[in-house]
Amino acid sequence: MMEAREMGRLYTKVINNVAGAIVDYNLKSMKLSSASALSSFEYVSRLTGSRTAPEMIECSGAHCRNQLNVLGGYADDLVDLASKTRKMWQDRSMAS
Repeated sequence: MMEAREMGRLYTKVINNVAGAIVDYNLKSMKLSSASALSSFEYVSRLTGSRTAPEMIECSGAHCRNQLNVLGGYADDLVDLASKTRKMWQDRSMAS
């Protein structure tokens, strides 16, 4: 009986830790989405202000590089979340 209670506590702790990691990821994701949306609005504003084709190409290239950096941030956050989740589940299995 005691072992079942202890396992229940352990699972509850792991689930709370995983939920916390997911909340952190979602917050980071929302911040990156907001930054990406603002970047897109700035891009359209700069693009409409461009007077020549080379200016438009430079503006588009800068925006593309910026968006790739944002995607890299998303990927880093996903890898971080996966690592945290894996470590939490490994810690759980080692404790049992």
